[in-house]
Amino acid sequence: MSLQASLSVAGALECVVQHCIGPDGGSVLFTKDTGEMLITRHGQRILTTLRLDHPIARTVLECVSAHDHVTADGSKSFILLLAALLREIRNSTDRCHQASCNLAYTRKLANQFLAICCNELDGVIAHGVVPYASSLFELGGCELEGGVLSALVGGYMAGRVNTCQAAVLTPVLCELYNRVSNDANSSAKESVLFLHSNFSSLCTDVPGLPSSKSHVVEGLVLAGKWSVLTETEGEGPVKALVVCENLAASFKGDDSVTIYFQKDWMLRSESLMQQRLAKILQLQVNVLLSSVKQSDLVLEWARLNSISVLECCDSAQLDLLCELTAAEVIPQQPLLRVATLTHCSCLQIGGCKYANLGIPPYKSLHMHSLVLCAPTPGALEQSVSVSRGVFAMLQHLTQSFLRTREQSNETPSSSDSHVHQIDRDKVAQTHESQNEKLCGSSLLYEGAHSSISDQSRESPLNANFWDGILKAGAVVPVGGAFEFLLHHSLSQNSNHGDSESKILLAKAILSVPRLLNSHKPRYFLQQHAQFLRHLQLLKQGRLMNEFGSGSESQFGFRSAGSGSLCVEPVCSKQHLVASVLQCVNRLLCVGTILHTTTSLHKSLTSFSKESEEEMT
Repeated sequence: MSLQASLSVAGALECVVQHCIGPDGGSVLFTKDTGEMLITRHGQRILTTLRLDHPIARTVLECVSAHDHVTADGSKSFILLLAALLREIRNSTDRCHQASCNLAYTRKLANQFLAICCNELDGVIAHGVVPYASSLFELGGCELEGGVLSALVGGYMAGRVNTCQAAVLTPVLCELYNRVSNDANSSAKESVLFLHSNFSSLCTDVPGLPSSKSHVVEGLVLAGKWSVLTETEGEGPVKALVVCENLAASFKGDDSVTIYFQKDWMLRSESLMQQRLAKILQLQVNVLLSSVKQSDLVLEWARLNSISVLECCDSAQLDLLCELTAAEVIPQQPLLRVATLTHCSCLQIGGCKYANLGIPPYKSLHMHSLVLCAPTPGALEQSVSVSRGVFAMLQHLTQSFLRTREQSNETPSSSDSHVHQIDRDKVAQTHESQNEKLCGSSLLYEGAHSSISDQSRESPLNANFWDGILKAGAVVPVGGAFEFLLHHSLSQNSNHGDSESKILLAKAILSVPRLLNSHKPRYFLQQHAQFLRHLQLLKQGRLMNEFGSGSESQFGFRSAGSGSLCVEPVCSKQHLVASVLQCVNRLLCVGTILHTTTSLHKSLTSFSKESEEEMT
């Protein structure tokens, strides 16, 4: 029952996402009774927008969301691979005619898939995928236009937004990274972590403008209302007062109360307010940044003293500003913070005025902000979502690569020409904790040549970090390279251990590249056959000039609009396969579905307390 129900649910979800795969895929249109519409091709957004009432469907969505939380990638491929693997399992169980045999067989396969995920997947990818990943880019002297970073961003964009958006966002996001990292002055790990952790504060979305107006601005861009705007004269540091409360709030009483207090109380409160403002004036601040609206008295005081006031600022951006500038805390009520800026100016974008704040370098990082524009709110939301996902993907890649490189430095190098360094940080999963995120999955590292291991040990503090990722086999061409390599490796290893489960996984893994070429099935067969021929030549050590022009190694999947080759991280693809295997195990272990009206999230402790209360 669980196999048939799971296959029905996965097949229904497959029908939704299969038309959105690849750069030639379409978008899904969602409508509500209120007339609200949503057009998107982002896999995670599609799945979370669907109304899923079936418990199996909600279980699948939980697994997809857990995977997307780690890698920010592969939601549509997750559904395709899950449906294909369940279909292969059903075809295999059709050989058994008794229901009891089918149940025992599916349970056995579920345990075998979990064993592959925990014990064998690392080794299969380390020996069958990573050693040949870097060689795929060397066929015919193929080069990545714009570098590895541009190829990574372009590959991520191509399947999520339209061609025009991808052509605009790819160079803009690469420019943001390069400016924040100041090219080679900071480590890739720090730059990516900073952009990933603070993306919401660094991104300003502006609707009503064409996407081509998106650009990178030096400093921090704050959205708010300029209640008082005074141009600062000369150059030099600018002091900003950051407040999160109304400066006059503590001196205001309730209207019904102030009636009973006569003029002496009013005069005394105004005197105290003037004393506070006089102390603030001694700080020699030039601009007041407030997350709330200030009273007319404060605004008038600011005008008289030539202090600009920006109200209704985002509190998270103000906290980031204070952290980056090491703002001085003034122990008053309300709490005041004084930040020193390099400049403060009014920035006009479209019909809105923003604040552009110059921030000194922070830990070798140079502060820049991203301005994203789009003609409609829906397109703007897509741009913001996919841009945030880019840095989540890069964060996962850099963490996995650096973790593996640290382990390779701790392990002595092998005397053989091939250096194998395999990340053994497996996630100990049990049947009771199948729904936990596979956060421990990391990139496997294995150099195809001995020189690769030396190059990958270079410091990440230089501009060759992304090239080192390429040479170490951490990325592969998008469009089927990973699936072809893993299919071949699983087929070769199917005679060891649980051969049945490996054969089923090897067949299912080709579902993604097959669907990418569903409009030209002959091309997919030719592509696969040609890839296997090239792989045999690589194993034989033949020279790469025998591969011709090298266009065959690009698998027909290029960046939208630019015509350049795109790449994707091996660690994300490995995490995808592992997550699908765990999801299959979780689904096939379901014996029956029970419907209940009570809450399913109560702990055993609270349940026992309620039982005791009922008994008493």
